[in-house]
Amino acid sequence: MANEYLIEIHNYISEKIIGAQNRKDVAKANNELESQRFYEGQLIEWHYLRTYLTETVDLKTQKYF
Repeated sequence: MANEYLIEIHNYISEKIIGAQNRKDVAKANNELESQRFYEGQLIEWHYLRTYLTETVDLKTQKYF
C-alpha cells in the first residue's frame, strides 16, 4: 500500500515539474525574465523534494520516476 502512495506522490511531482518547465519555456519565449526566474525556483524546489523522497522515504529497490 505504501508503494502506491509513493507512486502517486512521484506522479504529482512529475506533473508539477513538467508544468513549471512548460511555463518557464513560455516565459523565456516571451522574454519575461521575472516569470522565468520564478519557474526556475519552482523547478529547484520540486527537484529538491524529489531528491529528499528518494534518499529518505523511497524503497531502495524501486525507482518511481
